[in-house]
Amino acid sequence: MNLSEIEGQITFTYYNDLEAAAEFYGDVMGFELVIDVGFAKVYRVYGETHVGIVDGNLGSIKAAEEKPVMISFIVDDIESWHGYLKERGVDVFQPPKEAAYLKMKTMLFRDPEGYVLEVLEFLTPYGL
Repeated sequence: MNLSEIEGQITFTYYNDLEAAAEFYGDVMGFELVIDVGFAKVYRVYGETHVGIVDGNLGSIKAAEEKPVMISFIVDDIESWHGYLKERGVDVFQPPKEAAYLKMKTMLFRDPEGYVLEVLEFLTPYGL
């Protein structure tokens, strides 16, 4: 069997306040809105990597208080992202620091509904 190559990726997250999430991913994070069907929006992060946000009352999965997902964004200059997010009022609850388990710097913050987001900078290929 010949399996076609995966061409892209979308991680969907579910919200009680879709408009606050849309403002965050579009205006604060600066991601390009590429699909908008009202109850769901998809933002291009890089290439064919995307974040999808969905009205938690209308999507396939309902919004829940617990957010057991962390979305990580790989960058080549974590300090510039730290400054960028702070300028926009984002509460970075873990400022950039070197990880103990890989050769990378990482910082953590939350989106408006509590999903943990990570920006990381590998100091060596894949932190190895």
